[in-house]
Amino acid sequence: MSNLKLCLRAGIGATAFAMGLWASVAGAQVAGSAQDASGQIPAAEGDQGSGAIADIIVTAERREASVQKTPIAMTALGGDMLQKNQTVDIEGFADSIPNVTFGKNTGSAKIFIRGVGLDAITPGSDPRVAIYTDGIYQPRSQAAFVGLFDLERVEVLAGPQGTLYGRNATAGAINLISRNPGNEFNAYATLSAGNYGLMRAEGAVGGPITDTVGARIAVQKSVRQGYGEMIDTGLDVDDENSFGVRGKLTFNPSETFDATIVADYYKADDHTNGLHVLALTPGHVPTPTLFGYENASNPRDLAGTRPESHIRAYGVSLTANLELGSLGKLTSVSGWRRFKQDGVYDADQTTFAGTPAPIRENSESWSQELRITGSVGIVDYLVGAYYFKEDAFAGIDPTIRLGMFGVPLDAGGLFYIRGPLYGGDQITKAWAVFTQETINLTDKLGIDLGLRFSHERRKISEFTEFDGDNFTTPIENPLYTPNPLYTSFLDQSASYKSTDPKVTVHYQFTPQTMAYLTFSKGFKSGGFNAGFLQAPFSPEKLTMYEGGIKADLFDRRLRANVAAFYYDYSNLQVNITEGIRLITRNAAKAKLYGFEGQFTAVPVDDLRLNLNLSYLHSEYTNYLTPNPLFPGQSDPGVTIPDSANPGGPGLPAFDLSGNQLAYAPKYKIDGEIAYTIHAGFADITPRANVTWTSRTYFSQFNEPWAEQPSYTKVDAFLDIENKDLGLSGTIFVRNLTNKYYETSGTVSSDFLGYQVVGALGAPRTYGVTLTKRF
Repeated sequence: MSNLKLCLRAGIGATAFAMGLWASVAGAQVAGSAQDASGQIPAAEGDQGSGAIADIIVTAERREASVQKTPIAMTALGGDMLQKNQTVDIEGFADSIPNVTFGKNTGSAKIFIRGVGLDAITPGSDPRVAIYTDGIYQPRSQAAFVGLFDLERVEVLAGPQGTLYGRNATAGAINLISRNPGNEFNAYATLSAGNYGLMRAEGAVGGPITDTVGARIAVQKSVRQGYGEMIDTGLDVDDENSFGVRGKLTFNPSETFDATIVADYYKADDHTNGLHVLALTPGHVPTPTLFGYENASNPRDLAGTRPESHIRAYGVSLTANLELGSLGKLTSVSGWRRFKQDGVYDADQTTFAGTPAPIRENSESWSQELRITGSVGIVDYLVGAYYFKEDAFAGIDPTIRLGMFGVPLDAGGLFYIRGPLYGGDQITKAWAVFTQETINLTDKLGIDLGLRFSHERRKISEFTEFDGDNFTTPIENPLYTPNPLYTSFLDQSASYKSTDPKVTVHYQFTPQTMAYLTFSKGFKSGGFNAGFLQAPFSPEKLTMYEGGIKADLFDRRLRANVAAFYYDYSNLQVNITEGIRLITRNAAKAKLYGFEGQFTAVPVDDLRLNLNLSYLHSEYTNYLTPNPLFPGQSDPGVTIPDSANPGGPGLPAFDLSGNQLAYAPKYKIDGEIAYTIHAGFADITPRANVTWTSRTYFSQFNEPWAEQPSYTKVDAFLDIENKDLGLSGTIFVRNLTNKYYETSGTVSSDFLGYQVVGALGAPRTYGVTLTKRF
């Protein structure tokens, strides 16, 4: 009952208070807006009631346009559907998007688009998929977990995105666009309840305050019990306790100037991010099991130290637009973000609790983007400049019981020593200039010419501490504060630059059918692994060739969007465990190719069918590396240079050419069927969604103990809506068959027994959501 009260106070209570604030000004109007009363950009064409498939208007190319007339492989998801599907983070919608894979590791998000994404297992790593919230780049991958609420839409773009966006994005970009205040007073309150004690409240209110000022505030509170428990205490793990709030102010003092201020705050305090034991590798066992300690028999449960996760994320942004007459429009986007995460997990995952590992990641970032857009004759142009700075700290500060090294318990095996402590402060300064021109050769044929120059400088002060010879002195230093007697320090810096072009030819065959061909390049800078004292790893580059067709057929009752692509991927940054160190190496080369198809059909009124399918071939074409699981072993005659002994015979290695890239399943099919029944009291829509994903490897070695076999997941929904009363509800069952599946996996180090540890998908969850709109 306390959870219910908490949610009602945070969600409905805040909404009611804000509604009262607007009551005295609800009659005010804002003229000239392109939004409807709820703050949404309306569909450009089509009428849902007539059976035609409506458009979603997006700003993927920095201008409002239909998805169907945007020559980019992309998916757009409306905010209302995200809410109906109980989508509260990016993981929740990844299944429904072709060639998108989502995983996580000790709090970091692993987002992959077309097999390219973040596979690092160290804190502080930079993502390859850029996440933008209202135009502001989110430098930490954990932004994927921050609650999605009161959104107008989500845009997912595949492939390099450099000539239109401020920050580099080799894999793609995810744009999260929050709702605007709207032309009229509008509000809603939503309450969800479900199994595992789920209680979630969400509310928002918006509208004009004066003729020139609009405002909106939105809140969300979510609590849930754990999907598993600690086997020695029975306490919950993988639970949820989060709160988010966002405020938005819009200013329209004249026809030539407008500005928007957005401020947001998010916090989460729960017991997620523990490492679940997924498998034991052949011939190895965790050391503590030799003393009679044990792993959890149920993969959803954990042993040892109870995991904790504490996240704070907040920031403010200012977007301003100034019309410059014949010169076009000047746009300024300024942002400041702060991110803090403190957590702890148990690395050995036995009741011995041999390696409790606190983990920390702090980030403060500033960004400034300037763009000028306009038209001269047959040319539409965009010219931009971008500056980004981030001050970040990342560290892991575990303690280790000597029993992990085989020391008998009665001879000091229960004694804790510190280490290895890894950490570092890193400063990143990046700037770029970019441009894209669209030459409209005819009313049907256009050519996009884009170019980006990027410069990035990174500087790090890092350290590693291991009290390997300090077996008697208690651990006294504060967390993440190294003891100079046992610490190695290293200061490094490196700079990187790249020039990357883009060329797209697009042709509008009919008002409902267009096709495009694109050539583009992407760049991800090199960098450092904070605390691991390795030399900087090199940049990686990606060259993309893509062709696509977007068509609305049969009076807009069938929509077919198809794209095919080929990637030439060089100097990949690949992560590997070496002893107790996590190292990033540059693999030589890989190639990826495949296609995506997104189909929507309304064969008769009220029946809607969706089908998303993808094929992805990925392989390393030249990659030699040792396998930590098999030290000293190799493929016949295969070696790599030994940096410690340049004139020696080299290190034994394996040839991984032909291996599939990690987190790159070859096939993925997602389908949904929905039928609306117009009952006297409401519209009732049963929906069923089925997703099938082929085998996914979690490492470059393609080993059977670090993979997720192909699996099928089924979700079911029943939507009920009375538009006249502003009431709607959804009964939902996600993962209907309670399918067990893994979303990430890592082979741990030798002294942890080479266990495969990682994260799991959610079990069957069900519940009901009720919404009242005002």
